[in-house]
Amino acid sequence: MKQKNRYYMFILGRAISSFGNWFAAMAIPFLIFDLTGSAMAVSMSFLLETLPIIVLSPVISRLIDHSSRKRLLQICELMSGLSIVTCILTACSNVIVLYLMCMVLSVTSFTYNTTVNAYVPDICGDLELKTANTIDAFASDASMVIAPVVAGLCIEWAGYEVALWIDTATFVVSFFFLGFLQKDIRTKADVSEQDAGKQTFLSKDFLAWLGTQYFLKALMVICILFSICGAIFSALDAVYIAEIFGGSSDVYGYINSAWGIGMLAASALYIVYKKCAEIKMFVLGIFIMGVATIGYGLSGNIPVSVGFNLIGGAANTLYAIYYRSLIQSCTTAETRGKVFTLQSTLAKICSVMVVFLAGALADFSSVRVSIVISGVCTIVLAVVCLNVLNQKSEKTV
Repeated sequence: MKQKNRYYMFILGRAISSFGNWFAAMAIPFLIFDLTGSAMAVSMSFLLETLPIIVLSPVISRLIDHSSRKRLLQICELMSGLSIVTCILTACSNVIVLYLMCMVLSVTSFTYNTTVNAYVPDICGDLELKTANTIDAFASDASMVIAPVVAGLCIEWAGYEVALWIDTATFVVSFFFLGFLQKDIRTKADVSEQDAGKQTFLSKDFLAWLGTQYFLKALMVICILFSICGAIFSALDAVYIAEIFGGSSDVYGYINSAWGIGMLAASALYIVYKKCAEIKMFVLGIFIMGVATIGYGLSGNIPVSVGFNLIGGAANTLYAIYYRSLIQSCTTAETRGKVFTLQSTLAKICSVMVVFLAGALADFSSVRVSIVISGVCTIVLAVVCLNVLNQKSEKTV
């Protein structure tokens, strides 16, 4: 089988896994709230999802760049499935087990997605990086179009355990499709003396190398700032729907499906903007996201919110495609995992702190104000981004 065809099989399994992830993602917050009746308990789950990633991220960066990426992906799917089965066996009635499941799913999801970002250039065959990333985005976006609605209805009609069993089944399917990838083993012997010190993103050699990469550093900072703005929106989204529209899990699912449709449309129309400059498309995605966030925050009814969510989904896909391609094109196989892990970890750390402040602002004023402010900041970031990246690109050349 050609390497490009193996990549397509991998993408199929990834799409199925992405579909299943929505069942657990939507069930867990409602499960915790039903058991505790406390919004703080739900917030605690998000905190517990972040802390293990921060602690383990240096180890994760080393594993991604210096071990078999194929095997690492399979281990992530296996551990995710086992954690959910453990929760089901306790009848989903133990909050401690739910918290532990959140932590495992968070670490495995972070490791899986970061590994994929680093792995794509090695497994996409003769496809262009932006084309390979678009195919990956299209597969994930396609599952997102119907998964939130199906997951929401499943929880309403069949209960939490059925939803979790469905997610477990998709992990098994994904594990099977990962088998189509060619063997990928990275050992210490494969690492050159120059890279021997770059075992994690905290090593002096790696940080010294990163210090010389002006364009890459600027790109990482921009991605971190964008992630912070997006985290504010994501953290307050469910609260916004509940407060403004009195939404339940099925309403939340419908609005998220609009986001998925926007993402799917943007990746499906890739042929239209394929030849556009990568930096300009990257900035355009950030700018449109800012406009969509402001519109969503100011909307007064569900149809308008759905419309702006659709636009936001399209913008997010543009950003994701070109963010990944730009980083992949200016890193090597031995540094790519560390760069993606460092950027994602810093984004999570900063997001936790800023989201906390945004939540306090929402309590003091309103959820609308916090969401609109995040949109304004995103637009400002886009304007600054275009100028900075062009300057850094010229300096690198």
